[in-house]
Amino acid sequence: MSPGIEIGTYDQVTNIGADILFSLIVGFLNASVFPFLFILELRPTVLKLALGTGLISFSAFGVISVISFGVKVIAPSGFFIGGGLVWLVAWLANYLELRQDRDLNK
Repeated sequence: MSPGIEIGTYDQVTNIGADILFSLIVGFLNASVFPFLFILELRPTVLKLALGTGLISFSAFGVISVISFGVKVIAPSGFFIGGGLVWLVAWLANYLELRQDRDLNK
């Protein structure tokens, strides 16, 4: 458990299934940042990956803080810690894709 975040029990979650769908959508969007930049022929950089994944991750965590999916944000620290954790994982996945692309194009 993280400071500022409260996790509800199974009985308190009203949208079973919606939370999984939401997680899949956010995961897909976060995983698509590098390919999206590549398709738009924008040179992917670490900063662009950080901004793209940060926007998606913190927006998604903002939605979670408003709509209860079993995780409730009860303090601003919870928003930043939870959103930051989601952002870090998303950025790392895209960064590894960037490194692999650079290694293949050498």
